[in-house]
Amino acid sequence: MCTGLAMYDTSEVTPMEACNAGESFFDAIGARITSAGYYTYKNEEDGLHVDWIETSLSDLKSKITSKEVTAFRLYNEQNGYSPWFVSFGYMTDEFGGFHHMDAQCAVPIDDIYENFIGFVEDVSKRISCPYGIVYAAPKVADAFYYAAGENLIKLFPYEDARIFNKETPGRFKGKARYRGDMLRMVYPCNMLNENHLHIEIQGMTLGEWIVQERGRGSLRKISNDLWLWEVGRDDMEGVSKCCGDAGILLAWKPPSTTKPPRTLP
Repeated sequence: MCTGLAMYDTSEVTPMEACNAGESFFDAIGARITSAGYYTYKNEEDGLHVDWIETSLSDLKSKITSKEVTAFRLYNEQNGYSPWFVSFGYMTDEFGGFHHMDAQCAVPIDDIYENFIGFVEDVSKRISCPYGIVYAAPKVADAFYYAAGENLIKLFPYEDARIFNKETPGRFKGKARYRGDMLRMVYPCNMLNENHLHIEIQGMTLGEWIVQERGRGSLRKISNDLWLWEVGRDDMEGVSKCCGDAGILLAWKPPSTTKPPRTLP
């Protein structure tokens, strides 16, 4: 098992701010950056193609400073881990994606959760990010693809893996309702803004609903614009069902109630 992080709608974050955040992430989890890479366009006979260039951290920062690079990735490669042990990426809409940051670490969420939360609390005071999630995934590659809604990766049996990336801006030109109108799903850690807290559920706001009863997680403010909603493992399914039934989860797929066909004696 591994742990993943995604922070959405980061268009106001500069590449250098994102790179500094990436270095802070590695510091927070106690890992070393062994390599880096960035996206660029390669001119070929049939037109421009997106290319990936590996480089050192110092060279990457130099190219960011000179405005040669926008989207990039920092990572720690270790034997036995594929495609990496730790990674932090910053993506823009320039290369067919959409503005977001993601991170993964090949350590179970229970073992490293506090490190991730510490990073989230710190970075939320320095950069603009209206929505984010911390989640558990079977493999690092799954956590990586899940952040952008790619490769039909889903983390819950009651999740529709086809929906989220169609909601994103960039090449899909989605409505990006996760910015404040809805949530993607419910996760162990959910970074919410004030608009999220005013989503209606069961005749009240989401913020009121969370704190009304035990078993709906804890809610606390971590910056001027961001709140942290943490949901325990035992409460996750019940909270998700309530939110899904209320129609506030983008990727909610109600569990099937179809009974298996009867077999003849």
